[in-house]
Amino acid sequence: METRLSSVQAGLTVLAAALPDDPESQTVLGWICAHLTEVELLPGQEPGSAGAQSPDAPARVAVICDDTALAEHTERAGTAVVFVSTTGVLPTNGWPAARIRSMHRPGWLPGERHQGVHQAGTVAPPRAVRARNGRGALIRLALSEAADTADSTRLLRTAQDALAETADCPVFAVHLYGPGSARATETVTALLPGATVYQDRDPAAERALSEASLLVSSPALTSVTLAQTARIPLALLPPLDAHQQRAAAVLDSAGAPLAVLSGDHARRTDDAEALRRALDAPDELAHWADAAQQAAGDDRRGAQRIARKVRQLLLAPM
Repeated sequence: METRLSSVQAGLTVLAAALPDDPESQTVLGWICAHLTEVELLPGQEPGSAGAQSPDAPARVAVICDDTALAEHTERAGTAVVFVSTTGVLPTNGWPAARIRSMHRPGWLPGERHQGVHQAGTVAPPRAVRARNGRGALIRLALSEAADTADSTRLLRTAQDALAETADCPVFAVHLYGPGSARATETVTALLPGATVYQDRDPAAERALSEASLLVSSPALTSVTLAQTARIPLALLPPLDAHQQRAAAVLDSAGAPLAVLSGDHARRTDDAEALRRALDAPDELAHWADAAQQAAGDDRRGAQRIARKVRQLLLAPM
């Protein structure tokens, strides 16, 4: 039976941090922290910054996604770290010093297990949302701090061009997430005046997913999970940065049945055909992921497993 803690009674805190320039890393952290509601969460900061935890109120445990430098600094400072690689592959710079090393690795990803690494399986959102209405396309756009108006315009037009030639699938909503999302709101309003815009962790974005018949997304493992649980097809936008390029490569290696948009205006007819094929088989991605996860023993409770590791360290003797 899992032991639950009262932060008021125990005075226990958890440092929570993710790569500041990677919206996917931040999303996974948010899904993990949704299962840590009984402890006080402190936002992580870069070592030496003004917002870093102070010596008079240190966290005993930290959960850190992908930021290897922060994980190393935090562990060496005496805080036990649960480090999470959210990419489905080994960290680019190798594993940092951490009390527990964990990997968000959905059962549909090929590859071998790594010794000494906690295989969490699929990290999923706290609530599974299933699509029921089929109003059209939901665009999920991840924007880092470096993303500018030209980037969001280009990606939105890529989706527009392909969807314009796909009958009965208008864009009815856009979900912007990541540190650069606020700047893109005016761009969405100008290009898609009839679409509802959701920002970052707006809970109303769940309702949009429940009404979608297609998810058009920046490359992200979490988008596969969202489309799978909603039972709708997925189309990937061109990658915007190195994080998204890595995610696109991981998804390509998995052989997931999804549409990949080229971003080339001259190939918009091919992109539209890829969307039509996906819409003609709306359950294909979900069935593929379900079967692979069942074979791998992955029940999509990775967020709960990682949260449990955090609690175990909180309960361990100092």
